Amino acid sequence: MIFFIPSVIIRLYKLLPRIYRMRIWTIGMTIFLMSVFDLLGTGALLPILLLVLDEKSIDKNEYLSGLYQWGEFTDFSSFVFFICASVLLFTIIRVVVCTWLLYMQNKRLFTISSYLSLHLYNYYYQKGFLYIKQHNSLTLINKVNGISENLILGYLVPYTQLICECVVMLSILAGLILFNVYVFLLVLLTFIPITSIYYRFSRSRMEVYGNMLFRLIPLKGKLLQQTFVGYTDMEMSHSFSKSFGGFQDLMIKQNRINVRRLLLNGSLQKALEIAIVCSLVVLILATRFFELPSLGLIIGLFAIAVYRVLPGLVRSTGFIFQMKGNSFASELLSDLEAEQKEIHVLDQHLLDFQDVISIRSLSFSYDKEVLVLKDISLDIHKGDFIGFRGESGSGKSTLFHLLLGFLQPDAGGIYVDDVPLSADRLEAWRRKIGYVSQQLFMLEGTLLENIAMGVDGVEIDRERVGEAVRLASLDSFIKTLPHGLDTPIGEGGCLLSGGQRQRLGIARALYKQAEILMFDEATSSLDETTEHAINDAIVRLSDECPGLTLLVISHRSESLAVCRKIIDLRDLNKI
Repeated sequence: MIFFIPSVIIRLYKLLPRIYRMRIWTIGMTIFLMSVFDLLGTGALLPILLLVLDEKSIDKNEYLSGLYQWGEFTDFSSFVFFICASVLLFTIIRVVVCTWLLYMQNKRLFTISSYLSLHLYNYYYQKGFLYIKQHNSLTLINKVNGISENLILGYLVPYTQLICECVVMLSILAGLILFNVYVFLLVLLTFIPITSIYYRFSRSRMEVYGNMLFRLIPLKGKLLQQTFVGYTDMEMSHSFSKSFGGFQDLMIKQNRINVRRLLLNGSLQKALEIAIVCSLVVLILATRFFELPSLGLIIGLFAIAVYRVLPGLVRSTGFIFQMKGNSFASELLSDLEAEQKEIHVLDQHLLDFQDVISIRSLSFSYDKEVLVLKDISLDIHKGDFIGFRGESGSGKSTLFHLLLGFLQPDAGGIYVDDVPLSADRLEAWRRKIGYVSQQLFMLEGTLLENIAMGVDGVEIDRERVGEAVRLASLDSFIKTLPHGLDTPIGEGGCLLSGGQRQRLGIARALYKQAEILMFDEATSSLDETTEHAINDAIVRLSDECPGLTLLVISHRSESLAVCRKIIDLRDLNKI
């Protein structure tokens, strides 16, 4: 077992840079030292056992005899007291040192965990817009958070602890061999059959239970998320009872699996208790037929071995089952390995927008079969105020996502002043764009934090925020608030109205000093009065900021009417 290295551990090791690989080796040294101290702690009980069983052992044992003479003890009782006090002191020191070593080991382990989680987080984010939209967000979250629980706590930690336990147990067994090989063989032949049968019976079941739990937990989280986020719709559709019933079924399944896992873990100790009694019976009978040391000494040594080996066997088996139950961690490793191969940080280049955005013969499909956009060509000049019209599914939002660089065209391209919009220019390009959608993302923080999103609080330019608020027609609302810009807006901006959220989105875009503002159905969920107010704010922006390029998507003629130019996507799309 000591020399067996699971493939997950090998793959994990290969993923780590040199500095973290060195920490793995440091962890190995820490484990070795803890094993040595643990072994010495077990061996320290032997002198006490010898003295308790036989006072004459001082004369029989050269080490005890030498220590007795060196200490100039005059009676047996004082010597026993000295031995007991020494063992107690050594035990305290051993516990303190091992605790510190364990702290250092765990510190290094979770440093590795943080490194891997950050890389997996970056990998999913860098996969881009389409990948994130096609995957359940809760699943991705569970995977990023699962690095610590599944790879580190579920594999690396159990494996390191397993090695430690094996070193100690094998050393104790080696001691039994040196004491008397027949005693060792009798004990071993009694323990092995029972533990082997138990392990063969349980390992496959533990792996199955672990995989089932891995699938169940995200489903529970998804149901809870849908319930609390969609409370209003759920209440109005009277669908809570259905969600509650589904959650209840998942809880029943999870409880059933957990009960069986605990039963498997608990039954090991019962199996080992049977093995201990069998071994003891064998030893007693063996003393009747073979030339073995005294029964008292044998039972004492056996008790010391059981004292340390039995918990070690229980823990070791638990570690093995834990690794088996976390076999799905290989999925996380596959993503981390892909991250090393796929993600390449590009040197970013500047991109100026002085004159025109050119869309040239652009085509795009999501599935590489059905085209959403075909052979689109369009010039957008700096300072334009353009509205895009089209039926639902005509590709309006897709065109915006292409302009933002979230999607890559199948054919043709986008050029900014004849410079292609390539991956190494996207960062500079997006800094020039303010994007206001129907479902605007809101931080759970204050108005100020949401307007200056991405900027640390101490670095926020309040004067610039004030100007952005004025241009977005949000200033009159802020004056009514007791804490002004420092007023919390609640989760997802729930304390704001629809119109206030859209104005906040405009203010956010203006704070970043965007040169292009893109409105993607920003007023579709608003009432007529609020929509009119938002349209007035957009017109005001166009008048006061002549160099600002405004692009609007809307299915409402009222929102498009304020634009200086309207483009029907059907006229451009050659599908």
